[in-house]
Amino acid sequence: MIARDIMIRQIHTISQDCTIRDALERMATLRVQAFPVVENERNLLGTLNFWQILEKAMPSYITKGDLSNVRFAPDLVQLHERLEDLKSKPVTLVMNHHPPCVHPDDSVLTCAALIMQTPKTVYLLPVVEDDRRLVGIIAAWDIIKGIAT
Repeated sequence: MIARDIMIRQIHTISQDCTIRDALERMATLRVQAFPVVENERNLLGTLNFWQILEKAMPSYITKGDLSNVRFAPDLVQLHERLEDLKSKPVTLVMNHHPPCVHPDDSVLTCAALIMQTPKTVYLLPVVEDDRRLVGIIAAWDIIKGIAT
């Protein structure tokens, strides 16, 4: 079994010009946690997920783990201000410019290994042709479904 057999072909994408506000609204509307970021409708530039946005908005002492108990974090207002400021920025500011990708002919085992080796904040694995043209996406659940059937 190969990536082409399990990939999702109907892909929700966002363009490089999309603002973080628009991306968050689309995430909420479509109930997804991540998007491939593309130019010219299919050329993969990167991926964006809600963790990247949240990490950029959080005060650094929280993301680095310097504060053991965030209940005492003094900067809740700062979080709201930073998130509000981010919303007008392009998604390219926070997206992963070099996401892990697979080719349509890669084995499902290769896809599974790549997902296992990446941070758990990776929600989708773009499937791209040699020219970086996006042809599908794979999530961990797609691999499980592919193996189980």
